Amino acid sequence: MPATSQRRPAQLDELDRLTPRWDDIVRRAALATRSMRETHQLEEDAQAFADDLVAAFRGRNARRPSAAPLRVSADGHSALF
Repeated sequence: MPATSQRRPAQLDELDRLTPRWDDIVRRAALATRSMRETHQLEEDAQAFADDLVAAFRGRNARRPSAAPLRVSADGHSALF
């Protein structure tokens, strides 16, 4: 039976691209001694990573969610904030 050609979702490509950055953030966070400057830089890097992670699902022009929804519809297509 011939193998079927399936297109890899762009979302998966984007998540794969982000993986090394996440690994670096976790590695740096595991270091025991950090200065305040290093701590702030790590937080900024984590925030930038989070923005890119949201963009992988919502698109590049998506705004960062400001708060968690109070309720999400069963189908996941609408939410009450």
